[in-house]
Amino acid sequence: MKKLFTLIACCLLTSTIWAQPILHGDSLHTGQSFNLYDLTNVNTANLAASGANVSWDISGTTATLSGTVDFQDMAVTGYASQYPTANFAMKFTPVGGSAQYSLFNISTTEMVEVANNVGTISPVTFVDTRMTLVFPFTFGLQNTDIYQKTGQNQKVILNTYDSYGTLITNSTTYTDVVRIHTVDNGNNSYNWWNTMPLSPLFQASSNGFTLWQATSTTTGTNELQSNHLFDMYPNPATNELKIINKEVISKIDIFNLVGELQFSTSSSTIDISVLKSGIYFLKAYSDKGSVSEKFIKE
Repeated sequence: MKKLFTLIACCLLTSTIWAQPILHGDSLHTGQSFNLYDLTNVNTANLAASGANVSWDISGTTATLSGTVDFQDMAVTGYASQYPTANFAMKFTPVGGSAQYSLFNISTTEMVEVANNVGTISPVTFVDTRMTLVFPFTFGLQNTDIYQKTGQNQKVILNTYDSYGTLITNSTTYTDVVRIHTVDNGNNSYNWWNTMPLSPLFQASSNGFTLWQATSTTTGTNELQSNHLFDMYPNPATNELKIINKEVISKIDIFNLVGELQFSTSSSTIDISVLKSGIYFLKAYSDKGSVSEKFIKE
């Protein structure tokens, strides 16, 4: 079972806490599109600083277009039935190559990866999802997560909101930028995020440097990461889940972590005593779309 915990760095000053940009799940929308650029001639010394109100300068670099990314609703991907726990897709199309998808489940509390390389001959599915972001993500917060890919051993990922400030590129200066330091199975990377709307800006890892440049920021009509259909409690739960409808719900499906349907219901009180202990997804349907939320059966 996934283990998740967070902690606040005790050394933060009150004067920096109130001014910090914060990452929220309801700021991440479908309808955004980006060009991806591989950067060379990057002065890594300009990326080293961490903390509050930092300035990172990657101007003067050489950019080569490597592909595009589109943020999509699962319904338009063609993979919704294969990955029913995913509600958000990133479609990557490399220059001269074929499209592939990274699929996520986004809620008001977290963004977790369900699968990647989907659409290729070697898709990767997570039997225990991998944490990308927690919400709200505040300065100094750390998140440790245990995840597992199909056919592989469990691994550990640590995400730390270690900095915020200004990112300077050849074409644009971005303010209120958040940097997340990730250690994934021992491999270090840094990801700079725009906060409104929430989207990646720049990535630095052993694989190189990638700049995301927005070409469209149209908000999708189905903002599935913002749960407009229901609230549920308690979570974790032992025997019953209670559903509070915000809209008329036609059906509820319960899936396990690998997307296998456990049962369906239309009741606002759901008997989950038949389930084994573990992590599940509840997917609710209405005429306005569908929403998935994760819950824990104790």
